[in-house]
Amino acid sequence: MNLNDTIVACATKVSRQAISIIRLSGEQAIEIVNKLLIKKIDANNKMQVRKIYDGNDIIDESLILTFAQGKSFTGEVVVEIQCHGGILLTNKIIALLISHGARPALPGEFSQRAYLNGKINLLQAESINNLIDSKNELALKVSAMNLEGRNNKSLLIIKENLIDLISKIQTSIDYPDYDDVEGSSSEEISSELIILKNEVTKILEASKRFNFLNSGINTLILGETNVGKSSLLNSLISEEKAIVTDIEGTTRDIVEGQLNFENFTLNLIDTAGIRNTKDEVEKIGIEKSISLINSSNLILFVINKGKINNEIYEKIKDKKHIVVLNKSELLGVEETKEIKNKFPNLVSVSAINNDIKELIDKIEDEFNNDNLLEVEVPILSNAFHIEMFKNILTLLENSLNNIESGFTTDLINVDLYEILKILNNLLGIYDADEEVIDTIFRKYCLGK
Repeated sequence: MNLNDTIVACATKVSRQAISIIRLSGEQAIEIVNKLLIKKIDANNKMQVRKIYDGNDIIDESLILTFAQGKSFTGEVVVEIQCHGGILLTNKIIALLISHGARPALPGEFSQRAYLNGKINLLQAESINNLIDSKNELALKVSAMNLEGRNNKSLLIIKENLIDLISKIQTSIDYPDYDDVEGSSSEEISSELIILKNEVTKILEASKRFNFLNSGINTLILGETNVGKSSLLNSLISEEKAIVTDIEGTTRDIVEGQLNFENFTLNLIDTAGIRNTKDEVEKIGIEKSISLINSSNLILFVINKGKINNEIYEKIKDKKHIVVLNKSELLGVEETKEIKNKFPNLVSVSAINNDIKELIDKIEDEFNNDNLLEVEVPILSNAFHIEMFKNILTLLENSLNNIESGFTTDLINVDLYEILKILNNLLGIYDADEEVIDTIFRKYCLGK
């Protein structure tokens, strides 16, 4: 990959649609596009309508947007051609641009150039994918906040405090005559490390909550045969995904579906009804149902009047669960009340009639976490970034342990420099040493 190349790719899906957007980024973007035009485009930030030619033949009339260097998403000269959306036409224009000197962009290369040119950091780059792949409103809002960089402020504060701590330690090492540098004692360094550790822990905890809600709460629909588990699944996802009959043992393997709430997503798993059976295939399905209990985040334990399996309930009572009394249309008020008195966490529904509001409200009460939008720390949605922060936490803990063990402060700084490197990587900043030197001389007035 040559980052000096001018790259081209379709920024929209190549399909039969009203408009396709073809993007070029690089020094030669204007020059290459002009080779397809009779009336040339201006290099300034503009919208211009032009006819596109293949030799002497006109092939389209398009709206062309130009972005000057430093004013585009990538930070380079960028041209976007909004042509009519046809598969043949879009591919034809891209092929012509390549024949005149552009190179096909690699996956993610526009975002990579934006990162390398300081237009976005790694958190913002990941937020672009998350914004596109959002499954619920919470994911959409968090991704938009991260893309805007609103929560980067707290990351910068952590970095600033870290640089200050490194500078104090480095000053006491390099300039032993300055023995009055405030905050350079072991006790003071430990106190600041604990503050940093608490901030990093907050970021990891908020990120863990968000990813749990966004990736999906694994929800097991469990119960005996013929209590209406498959009807409940179909009602929840408004789709006839599971086969529903009055014959016991119809569902023999797991059936999955997904339900998106405003602030979280449920990964629904309908299981084989639990009963004693001689059918070997059904037995395997029942064993799989039981085995899924431990890996589930939520269990919907479906029961009917006369079909309350206490043995199953004993297996799930210590897990997060909701007892779902189905077929409420067949029960009177007193009968329903009597069953509800046996279970503190029970809702009644009629899945066959799509009357599941009580269950929906209960689930929303359990998992509605819109307060995540109020946290003032970055929310990490990428597994790699979360691992980077776990490494930061480990390095901070190592530093605290080393201080308690009586190690010298120069050893502590080795770990702190590694943390600074990780933070700068996320923020797209590379001059860690220069930042430390600036802080040493400007803050502590060395050399006057």
